[in-house]
Amino acid sequence: MSASHHPTDIHLRQHRTKKRNKLRARIAAAPATERAALEAKLQRTYSPSHSMKKEKPPPAVA
Repeated sequence: MSASHHPTDIHLRQHRTKKRNKLRARIAAAPATERAALEAKLQRTYSPSHSMKKEKPPPAVA
């Protein structure tokens, strides 16, 4: 374990993974009518502004 990763950080990361997998399972098991509603809720909840990723913006083409 890296010194920069405190136990709480590791726990939070594991919790997010568990929560994400649970949501994926709910979407996969839901009927088509409910699946659309769950996916819409997921898009609102995990919008790009809430994303944890730090992605580079695409290079500007002049």
